[in-house]
Amino acid sequence: MLALAAANVAVVALVIRRPGWAALAPATLVAVPVLVWCGVKLVERPQRGVLLLAALIPFDGLHEIVAYPSGWKEAVVLATLAATFLAPPAARAASGRRLPGWAIAIGALFALGVVSAVGVGADQGLLGLRVVFFYVLLALAIWRCPLDARERDHLVTILMVVGVITAVIGIVQQVAGETRLVDLGYSYERSVRTAGGYLRAFSTFFTNFPFALYLMLVLLVGIPSGLVDVRRPRNRLFLYSVPVIIGGLVASITRAAWIGLAVGLVYIGLTRFRSVLVVLGHGVVWLAVALIVAGGISGVFLSGESLQERFEIWDENVTQIARHPLGQGIGSTGSAADKLTEQSGEKKTDVLQPDNYYFKTTLELGVLGLWLLLLLFVTAFSSVHNAARSLRGYDAALATGVAASVLAAATVSLVATYFEVFPMDAYFWMLLAVVATCVPESR
Repeated sequence: MLALAAANVAVVALVIRRPGWAALAPATLVAVPVLVWCGVKLVERPQRGVLLLAALIPFDGLHEIVAYPSGWKEAVVLATLAATFLAPPAARAASGRRLPGWAIAIGALFALGVVSAVGVGADQGLLGLRVVFFYVLLALAIWRCPLDARERDHLVTILMVVGVITAVIGIVQQVAGETRLVDLGYSYERSVRTAGGYLRAFSTFFTNFPFALYLMLVLLVGIPSGLVDVRRPRNRLFLYSVPVIIGGLVASITRAAWIGLAVGLVYIGLTRFRSVLVVLGHGVVWLAVALIVAGGISGVFLSGESLQERFEIWDENVTQIARHPLGQGIGSTGSAADKLTEQSGEKKTDVLQPDNYYFKTTLELGVLGLWLLLLLFVTAFSSVHNAARSLRGYDAALATGVAASVLAAATVSLVATYFEVFPMDAYFWMLLAVVATCVPESR
């Protein structure tokens, strides 16, 4: 990681200062050997690329105030996947394994997306495919080179540590206020947002929404792993830090993450740790008391204005489904359409933001696309739920947390385009593949 950072500094220096050839040679002498060394290490063990992504993608939002190549994430994913074809046999999985059920569902959804992309043209189609399916390549890399038990444990540790760090930063942002953040270089158009006069903390992410959903994921994956062995220092420190993470979640003022967290915790309590249900029950009581005492901020959390706006959007566009039962074409709404309008110079207000991934999928890929999306969620949950029942120890706890996160993702997708909220799409496929590869399946 330090080597990659050193190489990145050299690249950033080239981009920002645009030096002449005299300065270019020393920078190249620094960057090229470091990148070659990183490439060798990645080929030796492609799993290192997965852990690197897990550790760094929560900090991608710093791109707004720190200049560095924005495509580094895609480059690491492609490099990791390429390394799986060059890696030694010891780093690769055995051939002939049975694919998890969700692999068939995502394959069918991708095939439908390709057909739709052909119909809408290369520009919109390729962008739509990239937005929806790019990080499935990460799952493919993990399937080819699975993480071993130690690396899976490292992955959980990374989520715990980074979750606490980002939560602390979010709380500090809430204390600092929007004016200070704008002075640092953040913009009102993108990151700095308010609700009822209160700043919606975004930490090291671009907006408050991925920040809150990431903390939701950290809690759902970290709590089961922490409860497996409370005497382990890592687990004990994380459990002590849960209030800090919840504080970051409060600072984000994002209700969808609370709903997803509640659904996931109920699953964890019903299937593995009944104590979670007790804590959740007490938490609901204390939350209700806090909302009553808090006064002004309680109106922000209980306001139905944003939900009403979503209902209006769905009501205005539901007739499009009847007019286009096969869909309007991939990339016609949401993030992909937003990027297309930005490239063409058109007004962004013309872009439809469905704020519901089921509705978005139906608009773009039709009723068949909606059915395949539902099939994906069902098969993904079934796969990791069965894994949680068959595994033991930390692997079982990880599978339980991932199953809870799948339920949370399916729930949050009712009020958000979940797979367009980076880095949640990357973590979704990463964790699904990690669990799938630690299950001893027959060939």
